[in-house]
Amino acid sequence: MSADRLSLYWIYFIIMSFSAVVCAILAFSKIKIAKREFFYPRQQKWAKKHEERLNLLSKRFFLILCIVFFMFGTLPSCLDLPYVLRGNYKEVCSIVTKKSGTSINLEDGGYYRVGNTKGCKTGDELKVEYLPFTRYATITNIFHSK
Repeated sequence: MSADRLSLYWIYFIIMSFSAVVCAILAFSKIKIAKREFFYPRQQKWAKKHEERLNLLSKRFFLILCIVFFMFGTLPSCLDLPYVLRGNYKEVCSIVTKKSGTSINLEDGGYYRVGNTKGCKTGDELKVEYLPFTRYATITNIFHSK
């Protein structure tokens, strides 16, 4: 796998882990997130009355956000870590059915995030190395269709 894809993997891992930790700190800390000073003067009376509820709701929101960041960001990256450290990437050879931005769909039903899709087009056969959980991939060979 190329160095660019590996650096993207690590950046993604660090950002998602950091976001999950920040949300967990906000969810479990005694910091008041919703203060009545944050509201307009006409709304401060209402905010003072509902300050505890607003804090509880905002803390629950950050807890849910923490769980989402962990489940969809940090956990797949952690599961891919042994593959990255050993250089043991999965390989697939298949035909491109859909190409959009930096992602491709292959005929085998796989969806992969590749950095550069400029060299391939729909209908080309590709050989792709990828990480199984995050689906970060590098195109290693392109067999152009006629």
